[in-house]
Amino acid sequence: MSCRLLAISALVAFAHAQGVIVSAVGASGKSLALQVDLANKDANIINADEIAQNVVNECGRTLLGGNIDIGENTEAQLSAKTVTSVTKGSKVAVTIDQGSADGAGPYSCDLDLSSNADGTSGQTKLAVAETDNGDGTTLLSVTLPADMACIGASTGNVCTVRCFNKAAAGPFGGCFAVQQTDVTANQNQPGTIATAQTLEGINAQISQDQADLPTAIGAINSAGSAEKEQGVALVDALLKIDSTAAATVAVDASATATADAAAAASTTATANTGKSGKGHKSKGAAAAAAAAAAAAKQGKGKGKNNINNNNKRAMRWGKRSLIPSVALN
Repeated sequence: MSCRLLAISALVAFAHAQGVIVSAVGASGKSLALQVDLANKDANIINADEIAQNVVNECGRTLLGGNIDIGENTEAQLSAKTVTSVTKGSKVAVTIDQGSADGAGPYSCDLDLSSNADGTSGQTKLAVAETDNGDGTTLLSVTLPADMACIGASTGNVCTVRCFNKAAAGPFGGCFAVQQTDVTANQNQPGTIATAQTLEGINAQISQDQADLPTAIGAINSAGSAEKEQGVALVDALLKIDSTAAATVAVDASATATADAAAAASTTATANTGKSGKGHKSKGAAAAAAAAAAAAKQGKGKGKNNINNNNKRAMRWGKRSLIPSVALN
């Protein structure tokens, strides 16, 4: 594993599970968040500015995997049978691991009927009822549209649901696929899929690709052979950030905050067992604990904005996948 990936792994261990979707359950079966690696404490950032810059898809990026290739991940989950079944107007129970204050609600959710074509706009806003379980998890009851007609993926009946909060360090959340059972599946073949782009949009994208090409080639050449390494390098270059440096700052801040918190806890314990000065010492310990918490939060904030993405600018120079979509215009 390269130094870059080691640094990113350290960051993920520190900034893990910020508002991560653990599961989404509809009428039958269970969906998992697209690309999020729950076993290794991953997180999903859905930043509107990054989407608008065409660096990431509408589902954003994960700390461990970079840009989320919606089409590829959806097909993988269909094969693994980790896509929940739904019907028009039904509800989906979504469980979110908060991780920290950055992962708390309120959450908003929306729907891409084509699974992967809406981009910065066009999603259908969904009604959400939110419950904080008090154990570090949040439960969302998401109501799907009464006139829903999913047409995405190779099966022709898949939608993508996207949920996210308003955390400045993120926003955090994730995407998951749902498969509709009460609709006639779309026949998604190359000859039947309408383009999702106008001629003007295509020409603009070509110009952007040409401008990005030297930067992208340089980033790939400087990275290792692993796709994740290349993805991190690509986003670093395109967004002009340094994931490794951000990870180092976050980990250092985390270590300092942990040491301070331990010292504060020790001071509190001493104050509680002493015969005099309890009030004064307890207040001092509380202040130290508050300072440690603030330092920890600051460290987390500095360590978020990194990694890469896919069918957009960042991964156009790497692996591609053919993704069914519909016309937006």
